[in-house]
Formats: sequence, C-alpha cells, structure tokens
Amino acid sequence: MQNRKKILVGISGGVDSSAALYLLREQGYDPIGITLKVIENTKDSKFEGELERTKNLCKKLNIEHIVRHVEQEFYDKIIIDFVNTYLQGETPNPCVVCNKHIKWNFLLSEADKLDINYVATGHYARIIEKNGQFELYKGIDENKDQSYMLWQLGQGELSRTMFPLGEYTKDKIREIASAHSLVPESLAESQDICFIPENDYRKYLKTNFFDRLKLIGKGDLVDTDGTVVGKHDGFYNFTIGQRKGFKIGFGERRYVKQLDAKDNRIVIARNEDLFSNGAIIKNINFPAGIAPKEVSGTIKIRYNHKGVPCRGKFTSNGILKITFDQPQRAVTPGQTAVIYDGDKVLLGGIINEIL
Repeated sequence: MQNRKKILVGISGGVDSSAALYLLREQGYDPIGITLKVIENTKDSKFEGELERTKNLCKKLNIEHIVRHVEQEFYDKIIIDFVNTYLQGETPNPCVVCNKHIKWNFLLSEADKLDINYVATGHYARIIEKNGQFELYKGIDENKDQSYMLWQLGQGELSRTMFPLGEYTKDKIREIASAHSLVPESLAESQDICFIPENDYRKYLKTNFFDRLKLIGKGDLVDTDGTVVGKHDGFYNFTIGQRKGFKIGFGERRYVKQLDAKDNRIVIARNEDLFSNGAIIKNINFPAGIAPKEVSGTIKIRYNHKGVPCRGKFTSNGILKITFDQPQRAVTPGQTAVIYDGDKVLLGGIINEIL
C-alpha cells in the first residue's frame, strides 16, 4: 500500500472523535474523515445534527469527509443480536459487538478501497507493539479508559489502528476542543447506546418489538428455594441487582438475583445473596493473539467496575472458569468480562454462568 501518511478517521461529531481528527492533522498525517450512518432517520435520531457537525468541522480543517450507509448491517448484526440476547434473559453490550463487526469492519474495508494503511478513532486506549505483537492497553485517563469496549479487536485490527487520545486525559481533550472551536461549547457528552434513546431498554423493546414481548406475558416472582411470592409483567422488565418494580412489598429489601427466560421467572433474594465467587466466561478473544494456559490478573465485569483480582483456568472446550479474590455483586450473564495484567488487556469474553 502507498500513501503512508494518509489515515482514515472515524468521526461522529462529538468532542473525542473531533479532537482525534485535529490531533492527527497536527501530527503530520493527511486524515480523511468518515462517518458511518448506522440508524435510519427517526424522530429520536441525533444523526442529522451529528452529521452536520462533522461536515462543518472537516470543511473548517480542509479535510475530506465521506459518509457510508451501514443501516442494514447495523440492524442485522447489532440491533437484532441485542434483542435476541436480551430476550434470552441476558444483558448484552451492543457497543462491544459494534466495535468489531461494524466500526472496524467498515473502517478497514473503506481504508483498503482508498489504499490507506491506517485507521483511527477517538477511543481512550493505547496500542503498543512488542516484538511484532500489537497489545491493547488502557488509556492513561483511568476515569475515561475505553479498552474494556475494545477486547474483541485482534491483531488484524490493532496493527492498523491508532488511538490518538490514549495519552491524553479527557479534561485536556476538552481544552483542545475548546481552544480550536472543534465542537459547540454547549455540546453534551452522550452516554446513551446510539439506537436506544435515554438508555431505556424496556421502552425501546416495547416500541419496536412489541409482538415479541406480547408472547412472553406475565410470570412468577420466586425466592431462592422456588417458592412463588408474586407475579411480574415479563422478565424483560428486570435486570440483575434491580430492587424496584416488584409491585409487592416484603419484610426486607429484595433484589433480582436471576432471570429465568425459559420459564419467565424472576428469582429474588436478599442483597447478601447477590454475591458470586466467580464466573464462566465464553467467546474469549486475546487481542495480542496469545492464549495462556492459566490466567491471573484483574477482571472487570462491567464498564464502570473498578476491577478485582482473579485467577482462572481454561476447560477442554475453550471456556474460562474464573475465581474472584473477593465475591462480587450482581455478576450478569451476557455482560463483557475483561481481564488485565496491569494496564494491558489479556483477554475478554462474555459472562455465561455465575459461580
């Protein structure tokens, strides 16, 4: 490939991707901005406003900007996967799946068409090459680090990716964006899943997949020994660790311990019963491409989890049995688990069972 100074930069119209585009240009690259349109226009869609910002920024910086429509692929691979997983009684993380199967898939495909070696995004993470292996590390801003969301990337993606924000704090990026008027000062940082307004899963499902929910109907609330203690309007209204929504009072607080999608049952328990000693992890990926026989490190069981020391062994069928050094609350099937050696991502996978 030629044009080594060229780089294809995924931009969304937010502070981070806008700053990534700016920084790469300042570092001597010749960036091209690309925006992937993943959602059809609806009254809830923010895409048109985001697209206008990306166009204006690229025009201001004299950078070429292209738009690619991937709505159908996003619906098939991300939205339907999310709905299917959620209605199996698990709590999926669609952003993790999207990074691998939509963002990097299309970024690298478009880069190949344009004869460009590298792609970049505004993620807070780092890639370090050691002896020909590309390793994924946390960004230096512990509060903003996004390596947890990137564990599905492998050598093919990491060897061609740059994360220009990995060595910066979020506060510094805001300063850069403000100093160079990259985005409006009033622009708020989005924490929502892009296709679920206000992160309201239940409302989204009821609005878009009501026919599937209607087939589920009402079910039983049961305690840990299986005794029926009440009714609920469908297991999909609950998540592990949830306290409210039972429509019935108890002598002391009760929390969701387990979702039984097959029988449409919710198992409730006291708070102290929500702690687990370990988990079974499936669908494992090693970003550096090296699979150890045994694992020890720090595991994060959700994005905002502080992490806990753990150790684990692989079974004959390739899944990983993890033991936590201290019991952890509300470990949730379907969620991502990522294990670190210091700041380096050793592996990631999906929580399958609770131990």
